Amino acid sequence: MSTPGADFVPKVHPLTRDVEAEDPMELIANPVVGDPGVMLQCMIQEFAWMGWGPEELLGLFHSPEYPVLNQLREHYGEDAIRQRIEDLVGESGVFQVSGVLIDEVEPEEEEPELVPLSMDRLFRNCEV
Repeated sequence: MSTPGADFVPKVHPLTRDVEAEDPMELIANPVVGDPGVMLQCMIQEFAWMGWGPEELLGLFHSPEYPVLNQLREHYGEDAIRQRIEDLVGESGVFQVSGVLIDEVEPEEEEPELVPLSMDRLFRNCEV
């Protein structure tokens, strides 16, 4: 019987290891035990917090660049994913920022004229 983790290769920082011809230099994902519902919730919230709206989020579940999201869609089904997106975005909202770019530099306002003050002038009429 093998111990947990015995099948894995020890971690070596990429900058310290030698490049080998047969090494594809790609990340390889390994399945782990977990709750797909929690993963789905986390993924939807993460993208919503980055400003992705419900339709954009749903599009990610069809993108070949996101195989995990494709697997979640296959696991739960299209309608369940759509409902989960609507529910979670309805609860937390979508982070959005707007701004205005101004190409012209506004001229600086002229500084008000400074009035010199001296202690002599302030205390001239005071009696000690």
